Amino acid sequence: MKSKRLDDTFNLWILSSLVFAVGGVGAGTLGVVWIYMQADFGVTLSALGVMLTVATVGRTITSTVSGAIIGRFGIAWVMMGGAIVGAFSQLGLALAPSWPVFIIAALGHGFGSGVMGVGLNAFAAVHFSARRMNWLHGSFGIGSTIGPFLVTIIVIDLGFDWRLIYGFFALTRVLMFLMFYLTRHQWRINGSNRTGAKDSQASMRQTLSLPIIWLMVGAWLMATGNELVAGQFANSFLIEARSMEPKVAGAWVSAYWASLTLSRFFAGFIITRISNGMYLRINTVCVMLGAALLWADLSQLASLLGLAMIGFAIAPFAPLMASDTPGRVGNSHTANAMGIQFTGASLGMALLPWLSGVLAETFGLEVIPQFVFIIALITFALHEAIMWREMRHPLAKIA
Repeated sequence: MKSKRLDDTFNLWILSSLVFAVGGVGAGTLGVVWIYMQADFGVTLSALGVMLTVATVGRTITSTVSGAIIGRFGIAWVMMGGAIVGAFSQLGLALAPSWPVFIIAALGHGFGSGVMGVGLNAFAAVHFSARRMNWLHGSFGIGSTIGPFLVTIIVIDLGFDWRLIYGFFALTRVLMFLMFYLTRHQWRINGSNRTGAKDSQASMRQTLSLPIIWLMVGAWLMATGNELVAGQFANSFLIEARSMEPKVAGAWVSAYWASLTLSRFFAGFIITRISNGMYLRINTVCVMLGAALLWADLSQLASLLGLAMIGFAIAPFAPLMASDTPGRVGNSHTANAMGIQFTGASLGMALLPWLSGVLAETFGLEVIPQFVFIIALITFALHEAIMWREMRHPLAKIA
């Protein structure tokens, strides 16, 4: 169990939730606004994949080095820097005269969002309870639900250019900078009260020398990648492999993503009654059960319930693993560990959907639930190894 959190971080939790929600709005917006971008720049659908890959590369780079940057400059200034980079990159997306310039701005967006994501999660892991951590991640889902409605209102109902949306996002980053600046005295990981103080930080080499970190990275890679596999391939699987009507399939895919958000808020209520480790153990088993229902093809309803079960059960993994990070590696390693785990998550979200796509093309879409089941089984084994090592080698012996 974690030590009691400070009570003076409620305002920072609210601020962090707003930042996550704004990030979710951006993620939810892209899929809807893409048709307008595509027409404006005269690019093909594959260009969207290029843009997402470039942004992922930016996030991966900053996730890997963010721990060292936080140790060098202090978390408050790093968060402000990420907000400024984000503001300029969003402005670049709004004003880009050509597709190559847009891609460069997308890389900058990856840099800014990567360092802010790691910084916020590292701070939250130390100072927020598991309940608040789940609600923090749940706010991203609220934002991603708002995003499509925002595009509809601004572009379709009001008739404004799609670029105005990214101009609005640039303004939100400026507001983030101001909020981070006004609260800069409170942003600290290791308890220093000095204004702008740098956090006591282990070196990346020291963090990488902890055996448990590799198990944690592997678990993040598998779980986050699996979440994306189920979401990305669900629509094609239900229509082509299970012969469902596109409208029915689309509704259940929406239910899958909604279940992730609902699950994180539900976890926030129940997590005070059960340990993080036990809750994740139960949920990982439920992911396997959901995949098994899809795999078995007992009935259309059973398949749909299996898909919803996967989304609901896999959702708490990232927030609870993040919440447990300080207790497993120590506060001085937390920023580095969060950065490395985010790198693992980025790799998982890139590699596992690609691998599942290759397998689906080779063996057919029916391989998807089997793939999800196997990855969930590997995740379960990695999490059990983490808990075993945590029990055998408590923090006092490795910190």
